[in-house]
Amino acid sequence: MKRYRQDSHIVSLVVWASLCAATAILLFAHSAKIIDRPLRFGEIAGGAALLIFGPVALTLYLARARWVWVGVDPQRGILVGGRRLISWNEILRVERAGPTFRKTAGPAQLAPAEPPSLSDGPGCLTYGFEGLAVVAFLILAVWVLFWLIFFVFIPLLIVPALEVFAPFGDRVKIVTRSGSIRLRHLREADEFLREVGQHVRVVLR
Repeated sequence: MKRYRQDSHIVSLVVWASLCAATAILLFAHSAKIIDRPLRFGEIAGGAALLIFGPVALTLYLARARWVWVGVDPQRGILVGGRRLISWNEILRVERAGPTFRKTAGPAQLAPAEPPSLSDGPGCLTYGFEGLAVVAFLILAVWVLFWLIFFVFIPLLIVPALEVFAPFGDRVKIVTRSGSIRLRHLREADEFLREVGQHVRVVLR
């Protein structure tokens, strides 16, 4: 039986936690040199917050992925964490809500981007070779900076972290006769829903 775990953002969260831990260490080291007590307390508090939202959050995320998983038994129903079996007769429906800030679910991916191109029109003839090279270098540098911020840092770190700490990510809810079970950041959720859809109703929101 295949296990579907809630860890689709694991790579992004590891990088996020590493950056938070590194920044927290710098804040702690710098706070030891500060004489002003309120400012020193602020840096220590900021470092502690980064440790909570970084390494501590990563530890809890890994623990949830390790212990709270789901599997599909075609004959009996959905197995939760290897300890609880929800029979097909008990399940009313399975609901899925996609990510708020992304078009696709699953692990975060690089956003597509095309590098800028210099026109070969008559306007380029007014520049010398050195001037054109400088302009091309500046355009390329600005584009690389723009690409790193909006196509790498934000989609691969900021958005996944926001989905981990707030209910904006991919969500699956198993609605039963006695309650419901919510799953977040389910890896290979499409395959899970295809298996489940052969037995119960799947609602996409």
